[in-house]
Amino acid sequence: MSWLEQKYVNILSNRLQRFTKKGDNLWNFRCPFCGDSQKSKFKSRGYIYTRDGMYFYRCHNCSISINFSNFLRKVDTGLADEYSKEQFAEKSGVLKPRPKVPKIDITKFDKPKFIKFTALNTLKKVSQLDPTHPAKQYVESRKIPSNVHFKLFYAPKFKAFVNSLVPDKFDLSIDEPRLIIPFVDQNQNLIGFQGRNFSNEGIRYITIMLDRDKPKVYGLESCNLNERFYVFEGPIDSMFIKNSIAMAGSSLDKLLEPYKANAVIVYDNEPRNKEIINNIEKYVSHGYKVCVWPDGIQEKDINEMILGGKQAADIKLIIDNNTFVGLSAMIKVKTWKKV
Repeated sequence: MSWLEQKYVNILSNRLQRFTKKGDNLWNFRCPFCGDSQKSKFKSRGYIYTRDGMYFYRCHNCSISINFSNFLRKVDTGLADEYSKEQFAEKSGVLKPRPKVPKIDITKFDKPKFIKFTALNTLKKVSQLDPTHPAKQYVESRKIPSNVHFKLFYAPKFKAFVNSLVPDKFDLSIDEPRLIIPFVDQNQNLIGFQGRNFSNEGIRYITIMLDRDKPKVYGLESCNLNERFYVFEGPIDSMFIKNSIAMAGSSLDKLLEPYKANAVIVYDNEPRNKEIINNIEKYVSHGYKVCVWPDGIQEKDINEMILGGKQAADIKLIIDNNTFVGLSAMIKVKTWKKV
């Protein structure tokens, strides 16, 4: 049944920090139970492996050792239920084994990249916060994958932090804590950031650009624009889908033009929003591939879909199956829009 376990390992890969395939039946990542090393964010001591044809999980830090089914249930009960159903269906003969999963070339690894700008060193990463910390609980309540927690920061006094970088930007008579979402370019330079408040009251996002010549875009440091990539409206949505960036409220025409053939533009699922419709139609007219959400999707954006129970791998499949270009895109948008 290796194809079934491999399917669910691949689904989990988006949310396992420093996930790496080491061999045909061996995967390595940071332990989701003990958090692995607190001193080094590059140590990964959790392994999924096979023994006597069965799949198991073991961490060489906390020594937890369980079978794959129990591992899946501890990480995601909903996913574990789906796995159990497919496992039962296969045993009963209803579900036929799928072809072997193609081997992934593991001979090349990217060296770890570090943010060159040190301004964020005064803040704590979300991955460093205690599980009871309000910022940690907020991030987890949004189900943001654990493998990006180290890229997010907590500013207990947001305005004071901004003023340390941009003098006199804010009046400090009233301050508040915010989640810091950094914008980092391809050279690992911090070019700006967004501050997200921890409620839906007031101004939810405040964007600060440290380099005004750079576009307001999240995710450039980890996105390969020479392969198929996805362009979302907001940074949090892009955190769930591999090889993605986010517009963060700006036009990316100049940035995207050289990579047009690889880009998939994914706006929120708001067919009655005139601004979104106009933007999608603009990208279609310029020859870009766009996602037009099917009628069965009720949620507004990726994060809502995740919170509603959908898996990141399934959402990516929906996007890929509903990506259009040229005349077919124009027809789909015309049918989809309800303004």
